[in-house]
Amino acid sequence: MKKKAFAIFIIVFFITIGVKLFFSSSYFDVSKGILLNEHQTYTLEKNLHNGCYEVGFYSKDKLFDSAMFEAYTFQHSQFEVTLFDQGGKELKKIVIDNNSRLQHGFSPGRITSETTNVALELFKVPLQGANTIKAVIDVKQLNDKFKNKEVYLYFRKYAKECDMEHLAMVDKKHTYPINKSETNTTLIPLYRALTSKDTLKVETILDANKSLCDSNFIGDRTVFHYSAFLDDRDTLTYLEKQCTTKLLHKPDIFTKTPLVYAIENNATKVLDFLFEHGGTCPESIENTYLKNYVGGGTVYKKDAWGDNIAKFVHNYNLPEVADILLKYQCISANEKRQNFGQESTWIELMERDMRGTQQMKNDNDPRWKIQKDYTELIKVFKKYTKDTNTTQRINDGK
Repeated sequence: MKKKAFAIFIIVFFITIGVKLFFSSSYFDVSKGILLNEHQTYTLEKNLHNGCYEVGFYSKDKLFDSAMFEAYTFQHSQFEVTLFDQGGKELKKIVIDNNSRLQHGFSPGRITSETTNVALELFKVPLQGANTIKAVIDVKQLNDKFKNKEVYLYFRKYAKECDMEHLAMVDKKHTYPINKSETNTTLIPLYRALTSKDTLKVETILDANKSLCDSNFIGDRTVFHYSAFLDDRDTLTYLEKQCTTKLLHKPDIFTKTPLVYAIENNATKVLDFLFEHGGTCPESIENTYLKNYVGGGTVYKKDAWGDNIAKFVHNYNLPEVADILLKYQCISANEKRQNFGQESTWIELMERDMRGTQQMKNDNDPRWKIQKDYTELIKVFKKYTKDTNTTQRINDGK
């Protein structure tokens, strides 16, 4: 009996220690609910302890209803969220408008079983010591979807210490996305002409003041960045003739050239042009701007084994981008990857996916409708390899 009691004591002891250790590095809490309205300011307070926190919104009203892990945008809305410590020092501030792209936060049901939607992460912030945090939400404009709807501010402690270098880069991405509106009044007319793809307007502005060709826009970008990102070949061709060509491949604040943005936004009309005029294979690209991207922003590196650039065009089924990248030898059609213990080329992997889709269709499995059709991408890869056995392998079920 004593041995049994001692064993129970030991189990309870270690469970208690485990729980304490868990909560020392993780913590979750929410504010009271607030009803959002235009031209209103809301103040919330929370007692938090030192650590690295994710702060964001969640709602029970399906306000943030979109596919899991896709970026969320607020249409026709503008508000600010600012965090202060107990001494009144500003810790963090984010301005949210039409151009803001927020990532979904924790999983559904993390707060209550009634939570039907994932939350939206606003920012991450490091806190030191015990603190009474004050959050101020200043709402300037709201679309009808958000008016008079209840939202909560959540605080999730996910680590004891923050990776400050990573947080600095995240802040930059929030502050300087390429679709962020220009604030320099001198450059706003040219910015608007570029982003509306109005070549004639761009010509008129630069004819009047050619020095604007060499301007630095928000995020240390050039006129070429916008035309490349928006796949505007007409304007890009004009700019290449009229402006300083050395700026055609100038990197921005994220070391991204116009060519990188063209790849990331599937801008195939300008991509060949950029390579023809001195563009080189990128060292890395991200999936941030693709409409159907999955995850919180994956970086695909040129020579990586896992998330490399060939995987990027495969994951998002981009045959036109793949054709150009293969043409300029930025990726290889003959590369082999380990897949379920076997070495396979990209063509063989895509064939396997296609066979799986066909089997789903034969079995009346409705999932076949959402599978990717790699027919065109396979054709592109086959242009750059001697492999001609695709049809035979699919027919043989290999």
